[in-house]
Amino acid sequence: MPDAAAILARLDSILREVAALRDAVAASLPAPVADISANWRASNGLDADFLPEHLIEISTAAERLNRPPDSLRWACRRQGCGVKVAGRWLASAPKLVRY
Repeated sequence: MPDAAAILARLDSILREVAALRDAVAASLPAPVADISANWRASNGLDADFLPEHLIEISTAAERLNRPPDSLRWACRRQGCGVKVAGRWLASAPKLVRY
């Protein structure tokens, strides 16, 4: 039977391997909305209303503004109130409120 020191050393090794696997998986996931860079916003003609802290999902906007999600998607698409990121519409809260 292994002694306590050997068991602890083995557990430390396993934990390091799990941490490395977690980092590898996290690196393969798409970037969160908060990671939208200033260069990307500028290259797409987006202003301060499209800062990451102002962007919300359509479902959240629908709940907060008591409006149908389809109407909000229309506003994002036709009125410039949102941006499409990774196939999903994100609405600019300040622009929707003004609209």
